Parts: sequence; structure tokens; C-alpha cells
Amino acid sequence: MRETSISELRERIRATLDQEPFRPWCVHGLYEELTDPDGLADRENLLMRTQLAADELAAHGEVHREAISAVTIGVQCQDTLYWSKRSGMSTLDEFGPEYESPTILRRLGAHFLCHGL
Repeated sequence: MRETSISELRERIRATLDQEPFRPWCVHGLYEELTDPDGLADRENLLMRTQLAADELAAHGEVHREAISAVTIGVQCQDTLYWSKRSGMSTLDEFGPEYESPTILRRLGAHFLCHGL
């Protein structure tokens, strides 16, 4: 797979967010949607590049961003959600009950699965 430049990745992220302005995307969802659907590349590197590109868009005021963090079974879970400025929303909770605390924190904590000892 050809490595996508950060500027190209920024444009793809912006286009994805603008296509669905009323859907916040987590960084992992953007990674899965935009970088390596076959799972053949270096996941950690591409995940970091995706977050860097999305954070650059947010830093320049081109998209909105909000970090969330929760602790589940003693493990810290965190993610960042991004959404289009076209939504008119400036905070996650404006998207409704599924993005309000504590619901969103439970959803984040559910990303961590215990596979036994």
C-alpha cells in the first residue's frame, strides 16, 4: 500500500466529516475508513498519522474535536472524536443522549474487552 501524505490524509478526513456532518467520528473509525482497509500496513503508525492529520485540521479550526477518557476494569481508555463544522455543533453532548456523559464514557469503556486470564 502506498503511504498517504499527511496533507492528503487531512483532505480525506475533511471530506469524510463533511459528507456526514451530524456524525462524530473517533480517530479509530477514521483510521479504519481511510487508511488500510485490508489491515496490511503498520496499524500503530497509520493510527498516529490519522490522529496527527485530524488534530492539524482541528488546530486550524477546520473541524471540531473533543477528547474523551474513561477507566474500565482499572484500564484507562481514551479516544478523540472529530466532526464537521457544518454540523453547527461545538460540543459532543449537542449531538444528543448517546454522546452525553455517562453514556459516551460507557461506550468508550466497552471498547476494552476482557479475554480472560
